[in-house]
Parts: sequence; C-alpha cells; structure tokens
Amino acid sequence: MKGKIILEEAFNLPHLAEAQAKQFAYEPDRAMCLARDLADIEGRIAAMDEAGIEMQVLSLSSPGPQGISDAEEAHKLAMESNNYIAEKVRANPARFAAFAAVSMHDPKQAAEELTRAVVELGCVGVLINDFQSSGPDGNTMLFYDNPKYDMFWSTAQHLSVPVYMHPRLPSKVIYDQLYRGRSCLVDAPWGFANQLSLHILGIATSGLFDRFPGVQLVFGHMGEHIPFDLWRLDHKLDRDRFPQMRMSKTQTIRDYFATNMHITTSGHFSTRSLQGAIAELSSSRIMFSIDYPYEDGLLEASTWLDNLPLSQPDLSAIGRDNALRLLKLDRVPHNLKPGLTMGELQVGGLKGAIYPDEASHLRRA
Repeated sequence: MKGKIILEEAFNLPHLAEAQAKQFAYEPDRAMCLARDLADIEGRIAAMDEAGIEMQVLSLSSPGPQGISDAEEAHKLAMESNNYIAEKVRANPARFAAFAAVSMHDPKQAAEELTRAVVELGCVGVLINDFQSSGPDGNTMLFYDNPKYDMFWSTAQHLSVPVYMHPRLPSKVIYDQLYRGRSCLVDAPWGFANQLSLHILGIATSGLFDRFPGVQLVFGHMGEHIPFDLWRLDHKLDRDRFPQMRMSKTQTIRDYFATNMHITTSGHFSTRSLQGAIAELSSSRIMFSIDYPYEDGLLEASTWLDNLPLSQPDLSAIGRDNALRLLKLDRVPHNLKPGLTMGELQVGGLKGAIYPDEASHLRRA
C-alpha cells in the first residue's frame, strides 16, 4: 500500500543520540547503529519509498524533557528539540511532520510551548513521555490527571491538536520496588505498557474528557493493553463502589474510545491482536505506526499491514486516512491528498515481500 502515514517514529538531537541509544541497546554495535538512526532524518526517505510510506511524524526520543527533573533544563531541551525538528520538517514537509516536546513541570509553561510549537513552528501535536520526573532526587513523579494541568489540556483542545502519550523507563524508586531482580520486564516487554496504561486510565477517570471534550489522546503499542480489558474496566468501575470518581456517571472507558482516544500499532505487529482491537474499538480509532528505529526497518511492518486479512476500507483507514484526518495533514505545509482511491493507494501492493505465505505470516502473528 502506498501513502502510508506513521506517527510514533523517534529522532534525537545529534549531540544526545549516542547517550540515549546506550539506554536501550546494550551491545556496543547495536547502540552505535541505533544512535545513527535516531540522528539521521534525511536518510530515512529511501526506506520510506521502499515501504510505501508517504510520511513520518517525528518525535523526540523517550524520555525527552520528562526524564529531566530540573525544570529549567527540561524546558530548554523541549525548546531546542522543537526548533531543531521544525527546521527538518520545513525542509521536506511532504515527507515529514513533527510532534512537539514539552516540559510538564509547569502546566502554564507547557501550554505556552505547545502553542509556540504549533502556531509558530507548525507541529501537528505533542508527544509526552508518561510522567514528569521532578524533585531533588528525580523520584517525584508528576501525573497529568491532576487538575492543575487543566490549563495544558485546555490549550491542546483550543489548538485542536492531539496529545500522544508515550512510555518511558520508571523512576529509580519504582525500579527498585518492582523491577530489580526482574529487569528483563522493565521496558518494552511489559513495564512500558504497565506504567503508561495506569496514567492513561487515570486521565480518563479524572473526568478530563468531560471537562475538555475536544481533547484527543493517542497511545501506541496496540493500546498499551487497554483495549483488551475494556469489558472488565467498565464492569468494575462501579459508581456505587467509587462515588468520588470524577468521570461522568453516564460515561464508560469504551465511550471515551469513541470520542477521545486512539491507538496505534507501533511495535506490535500481531494480526490477531489487531483484529481484537478492531472488534473492540473499530478501525476508525486505530492508526498504523512502526516505532522506528526501535523496531528494525520499515519494510517488515509495512508488509505486515499490506497482507492483513482486512477489508480495503479498513486498511486504508488504519494505514492513512485516520492519521491524515486527526493530524490535519491535508493542510499547509504538508498538503497530503485526502480521499485517495484504492487503486491510487495500491492496497496490498507489498504482498509477498516479507511474508511469502500464510503459514509464515501466522507464525509471526
């Protein structure tokens, strides 16, 4: 399929890329390759063409400003990153867009930087890496379901841009209590989703979507486990049991997925899981993403999408249309063309590139 849009794709500032890569790639050669790929933006275009990807939406690699407990330094990094990536996008707006970075130490400052990034720099949304580290030892965690962040959420609603919630490594105190001795589970295998899903559900049950019904929240990795627990969540969030819960008594988590929440496939290329997510949410709330360069290459995931046993309208919605509409990529300066036909998109055009038969496809699912 041509024209695909992917929107959880990381970059890093060249002077930070090597140190960042060493947190996630323990072998020196792998860390060097990851650092190179995080810093190289222009070099992605050939692989995008091969995989039928029209646009990458770029975001500063986790943890970004959220990993800096000093408020001034966190804000400085956010501004530096936004200025840097805006220049990269400006050089090639037909192939790249960007999510802003913000420090979440101060809600007012975060709202102001988001406004600058969207209005002046052209960012199409903002990506936040879970909780904000704070305090003298970095172990204080700031969460955005706190009412003091209403100013930030009001600004996101006013600007009509989505907020992408992305995982990060835990604070030291959480690591010591939960993951020491089981460190293999600390990040992508389990900890990322385990931690971020709590934050997302905290935002939903805080009544934030009732106060700001225009806020659009996006999260990746096939929904950080949440879509597969929707029935149990709504069954157990009993209003008699939790009378102080701030979300509207007429709403459920499933309702918010219909109006305020979206997921992406980043780093989770299971056919059966996607089919389950479609059954729970519908294809209108799901967008294709890869999680490059933390997932190797663009072709394998793109071929997975093209070979999915889904209708052509569902493939078009997940692969392109939902992201184009949510991020308003049909507008200046990106000017992507909406409403392309199945023939123009060549849905299924990568058939056989990686999965030559159904048996190998199912083994990877």
